Amino acid sequence: MDESEEDPRASAVCEFFSKVFFSVTNPPEDLSDLCDGVVMFEALSEISLDHFDPTTIARDLGENWALKATNLRKLLRNLEEYYHEVLEKDSDFESISAHINAIARGEDLDNILGFVELIAVAVTTCEDKEVFVSRMMEMERESMGELQEILQDAFKVVTDFDTENAGEDDDADSLIFEGGGGADVSRTSDSGLFPSHGDSEVSKERDELRQALQDAKRELGQAKSQAAIEKEDCQKEKGKLRALNEDLQERLAKRDEELATAEQEISKNKRSLKEAETEVVDLREKSASLADELDVEKSKVLGLRKSEAMVEVYRKKLDALQSTSQNMGGMEDQTAKYVEQIMTLENENRKIPILQKHLDDSQSQGKKLESRIAEAEDALNSKDAEISKLKNDATSAEKAKKMYQDELNELRASHEGAADAALALNGVSGSDENTKMLEMENAKLSAQMEQMQIGGAASVPGGDTDSRVAELEKKLAEKDIEVAKLVTDKEKLEAYTKKTLQKFQEKYLVALQDCKAKLKEKHDKIEALEMRGANEKAAQKREEKLMSSAIFELGMGIMSNRLGKRG
Repeated sequence: MDESEEDPRASAVCEFFSKVFFSVTNPPEDLSDLCDGVVMFEALSEISLDHFDPTTIARDLGENWALKATNLRKLLRNLEEYYHEVLEKDSDFESISAHINAIARGEDLDNILGFVELIAVAVTTCEDKEVFVSRMMEMERESMGELQEILQDAFKVVTDFDTENAGEDDDADSLIFEGGGGADVSRTSDSGLFPSHGDSEVSKERDELRQALQDAKRELGQAKSQAAIEKEDCQKEKGKLRALNEDLQERLAKRDEELATAEQEISKNKRSLKEAETEVVDLREKSASLADELDVEKSKVLGLRKSEAMVEVYRKKLDALQSTSQNMGGMEDQTAKYVEQIMTLENENRKIPILQKHLDDSQSQGKKLESRIAEAEDALNSKDAEISKLKNDATSAEKAKKMYQDELNELRASHEGAADAALALNGVSGSDENTKMLEMENAKLSAQMEQMQIGGAASVPGGDTDSRVAELEKKLAEKDIEVAKLVTDKEKLEAYTKKTLQKFQEKYLVALQDCKAKLKEKHDKIEALEMRGANEKAAQKREEKLMSSAIFELGMGIMSNRLGKRG
């Protein structure tokens, strides 16, 4: 519709076929609707039903361009016969026939205007042209102007048909017969001119000419009878082709229906497959949830069974006690204790889910403890490094302390010797220079003593490092105890998880295998259905190709036979 709105000539052509011809069942909306020739055949049937019978063409062709091309060739052939026999006109039919295949494929819609021009000329020059012209006057002005331009272009190509050259065979026959008569006249004139020849020769020639005339008439009758037989054979072949075409169309329709049903079945199977997959996923989730609930319920059932067994044991004991209660009054207190124990057991059974929660909490705490153990190990490693460093510092401090003490003892010994020397010198001589030198040496020694004392005071904190090392070793021992405890808890948790996993695998492995087997069966069914649909499609395509090729070859054979007969 978009192309027809943009192209005024295309819209004018569509309006021409929809308003001028009432026998068109499906009015065209675009030039592509004229590619199969059905609309043009129905339109021309109003002009001459003998030349354009719409029941002799194929309909509902879809994308089969070969059958469309046969319809267009038949339309062009019938138009040529109508032009020659009725309108006594001629046009360039060969140039139009060269583009028929492209028109049938929908690749060359511009050359379809050649058919429209021939139809327009036929409408305006036929016997009922007043009726069609009056209908054309009801079209819109723009469409009417475009149609007038189409008619002008068409009349430029249309010429008068030369009937004398077309009937050369008939003229040749007439010339033969007229030649015979002329021979008689010439013979009579010759006999008049030349009286010496006898009448016997003239009569012989007349008899020969009559015999030749009879032979020619006999041959002409045989040729006419042969033409009638060939015409009947041609009509029979046309009937067979029509029946074959109808049969093929029915088979194609059946195949289309079977293909549609097969596609519907495939879509249904795909939908059922998707639903089955969703159901399998839902069943898996439900089975997992039911498995968890089953474990919980089984644990509860086991607890209840234990409590029921205990209750039954206690009831039996109570029955026995009731039988002996008359003789043993002291057993009442014991029964009361049993009842209390039963009540406590029931209370403990009620606490089972709480204990399960505690177990989960303990598992989470175990994981936290594992992380803490890792952190403690890292801290211990760092502490060990610090302890080794402190031990090294303590050993170095002790060595320095011993060195300083040795130096201090040496300095003290030297100081005492210097004092004794100074006293001796004072006693021997009282020179001022010696006393000054001794005083300077004494000051130096005192300074060295002070430095030694400062060094000894600095080396004293080495004893504190020993106490610190002892504290760190004590903490390290405590951490080792905590680590051993956490390791034992971890081993217990691992043993519990292994037991629970083993139970779960033993319980639900069979159900999982059944689900996998069912899913595999469904996949196999779906693959078989898809293979079947693909095989049916391939077989249908092969049949369609064979039928179209057979129809095309039949049409080409008939056309070649006709062309050979005409030649």
